[in-house]
Amino acid sequence: MKKFLKRTLLFIFVASSLYGIGRLGVVAYDSYVFVPRAPYAVMQTQTSITIKWQSPEVEVGSLEYGFFYDSLNKKIEDKKKTKMHSTTISGLNECTKYYYKVNSNSLDIDNKNRSFKTLCKNADSQKIWVIGDSGKRGEDQTKVYEEMLKQIDNDFNKLDMWLLLGDNAYRSGTQKQYNKNLFEPYKELVKRFVPWAIRGNHDARRWAFYRIWDFPTKGESGGEPSGSENFYSIDSANLHLVMLDSEIQRMDVNSDMVKWLKKDLSKNTKPWVVVALHTPPYTDGGHDSDDDGDSGGRMKKVRENLIPIFDEYGVDLVLSGHSHGYERSKLIVNHTGKSESFNEKNILQDAKSCYTKSLKPTKNSGTIYQVCGSSAKLDKAELKHPALPFAFAQMGSILLDITPTTLSSKFINIDGNISDEFIIRKDNTSCEGKE
Repeated sequence: MKKFLKRTLLFIFVASSLYGIGRLGVVAYDSYVFVPRAPYAVMQTQTSITIKWQSPEVEVGSLEYGFFYDSLNKKIEDKKKTKMHSTTISGLNECTKYYYKVNSNSLDIDNKNRSFKTLCKNADSQKIWVIGDSGKRGEDQTKVYEEMLKQIDNDFNKLDMWLLLGDNAYRSGTQKQYNKNLFEPYKELVKRFVPWAIRGNHDARRWAFYRIWDFPTKGESGGEPSGSENFYSIDSANLHLVMLDSEIQRMDVNSDMVKWLKKDLSKNTKPWVVVALHTPPYTDGGHDSDDDGDSGGRMKKVRENLIPIFDEYGVDLVLSGHSHGYERSKLIVNHTGKSESFNEKNILQDAKSCYTKSLKPTKNSGTIYQVCGSSAKLDKAELKHPALPFAFAQMGSILLDITPTTLSSKFINIDGNISDEFIIRKDNTSCEGKE
């Protein structure tokens, strides 16, 4: 009997070890396997940008750029032969549009309508497209995308920024899945905009995410230098956008991310502060934020560790995905518990669509929380969280419009209808008489 037990335990140990080694091999392969990839932009700043692409053959590639589509008068070549090309263009003008094309002999590149724009110090207005959990290719993903295009009259000049809230390539964020589920279906966007993406739990299953993108660690795109690609900020015209990793990073008071977040927000000078992270603090839309075991307890950690910081520094809007539906709060404050503890004291302004705040971010001035995880998938859900009264089992995406004194949001559903919208005003205009 003892021999049988020993043999059984040995078999289980060997089998588990082999499975672990095999699993590690699969993860490594999926993360590092080489795939050809058309050019795309990363590391957008006020004076520079980086263009990356991956060619089937080892070769010297080149990039041409200029102010006019038919007159690309500047050229940069790779310094050595490679398959993984990364070219940084520096010395650019702030808030300026450039056209470019890429030459790489072994890669078939569609260079039509390729452009980029440097970040702006100031702007009268800016429009941002926000999608969450968008990484499932198919008719639904395409329809959500097409309805956004209708909102901007199919004119990419009317869009300024593209923000992805995680789970950007199902099922596991592999190199191949990123090509199939992001770079190919959104290829016209990729030609023109930096895909500012945060990592979701599915992206975190592989290591490809941080091989695909380069993110600012030294404050190149604005804000306080973070020293990490996992969390950083972007100053874009009137917006201070904070990008957080809620999947892997620690969120306790002594963690690097939390220490940096406080420092970054304390130094912000922009009128609007928006935070993006994948895991929501409140949701009843496929995931349940009242369940401490759901999502490894990350929703509880966000709620207890990050919300007090959002309140302290007057964050205006928190965007997240993860639950495959749409949910939105009123202007609320000081709620770090479960749904049963939410009450009228947490509602700073009990309105449906119009809210007011002071121009300068101030403590406990209220935050709106928006969950948009239905840009390619939809879950069956209760959608009954008391902090999120505006909730819909609908697929769609968000369009944000920002001026120096207003921030407005529209949730465009898959049928092209505006299911939810609101505005925050910092222009001394009253919301009286408005819902």
